[in-house]
Amino acid sequence: MYTLLLLSSLLLLLPLSSSEVPKPTSVLQYPQILDHYSYSPEASQTFSQRLYEYNKYWDCSPNGTVGPLFVYTGNEGPIDSFYYNTGFMFEIAPDFGALILFIEHRYYGESLPFGSDSFTPEGLRYLSSTQATADFAEVINHYKKTKGITQVVSFGGSYGGMLTAWMRLRYPQLVDVALAASAPLPMMARSAKPKQAFFEIVTIDYKEADARCPDIVRKGFAQLYSAVKEPGFEDVITETFKLCKKFDMSQFNHLVGWARNAMLMMAMVDYPYPASFMGKLPAWPVKHSCKMMLDELERSGSEMSAMAAGAGLLYNGTDGTKSCFNIYDDFIECADITGCGTGPEAKAWDFQCCTEFQLATPSNNVTDMFPPLEWDLDIASKYCQATYKVSPDPVDASLNYWSADFSAASNIIFSNGLLDPWHAGGVLEDVNPTVKAIIIADGAHHLDLRGANKDDPDSVKFARTQEVVLIRHWLNQKEKKNSAKNGSEDLIHF
Repeated sequence: MYTLLLLSSLLLLLPLSSSEVPKPTSVLQYPQILDHYSYSPEASQTFSQRLYEYNKYWDCSPNGTVGPLFVYTGNEGPIDSFYYNTGFMFEIAPDFGALILFIEHRYYGESLPFGSDSFTPEGLRYLSSTQATADFAEVINHYKKTKGITQVVSFGGSYGGMLTAWMRLRYPQLVDVALAASAPLPMMARSAKPKQAFFEIVTIDYKEADARCPDIVRKGFAQLYSAVKEPGFEDVITETFKLCKKFDMSQFNHLVGWARNAMLMMAMVDYPYPASFMGKLPAWPVKHSCKMMLDELERSGSEMSAMAAGAGLLYNGTDGTKSCFNIYDDFIECADITGCGTGPEAKAWDFQCCTEFQLATPSNNVTDMFPPLEWDLDIASKYCQATYKVSPDPVDASLNYWSADFSAASNIIFSNGLLDPWHAGGVLEDVNPTVKAIIIADGAHHLDLRGANKDDPDSVKFARTQEVVLIRHWLNQKEKKNSAKNGSEDLIHF
């Protein structure tokens, strides 16, 4: 049975024509409850939550057949960004006859409970992952009731992957199967010490591109730290990093963060083809960045100039239209030392990192190529108290979301790419026969959720095949139980 399913799935994973995700058939506004956990007057208030729906593949034929709902649990950004970068759902939906739904996370994109006032300390009090998962549950329940849907598969990547796993954990009566890609749940819950640190994996990615590159970055940062002690450093650093505003020491820490952020982001989105998910980047951006450093080092003889050139790729992209960099527009410092993005979404994510999430680890310049950076709960608390008058809760995630103990869970796929620095905090081994870990040797941040591409490595092709087999198998198991009341389960072993 497994062999037949595998062969069938290989046929499913041919890319869409031109590999383009179709525009949504409907953009909807759902009247979402503001506060799911209060009996106060606020509990009856609502706000408009944006939904993207695509129904061209949905099987709701007159004979009573109703296809499943494929729902993407939106994460920290506008929903259209995730809609157009999650082609996998659209490629497999026709074979399942699935209705596709993307739900925007509250406080991101256009789903703002109080408009521009959503980001005030008072307005932010309704922003949490528990409120967000309750939002998703409300929408899914509405779709099941109004459209007669009986099966639901949730998908999500990164924070969205954490949310999609939590939907299966918290609302198993609504979500039958969850595909959680690049979801660092154990790291977030601080329930397990990873074998490798986040910044160590970024360093390994650059070392695999070229063994000389980590040393260039180390020396580049060291030269930057030394340069500010020399007369005339303002002009030297302004010219080296091509800054729009003349450099002064008040910008120093931000410049270090700007350069560090560029390299970790390119490691995250180290896709095998040009993409524009986090910036307009070429194929294998880590290799491209590394080559830029090597070329600049040969030209100038300066590791600092080489590091600046390699970091600039993220912010200037493949079109290279910027003549100078405004580091405060490019990068925002926040409670997440890996960066919070830009725009209003940055403040929302910053707040969540000040209340629920402590995701990143420090850098040490020993196992990684970055300057030593201390970051712990005490440092985060000082920042968060000063900014929002809140402090991170070190136990909230492990209490509310099962920590890293998923032994009692079922029908969850955790996928991780080994190029992705976040895989250090992910679920990397099967937990039980129905909580599966899929490892993608040549995969970056949730590469498996992207649409198929001719340049995809074999490891991601096989991962997607495994995912389809498991989704199909678990949905069939539910159908058998519902129709024949057969409690036996056939297990799949990879």
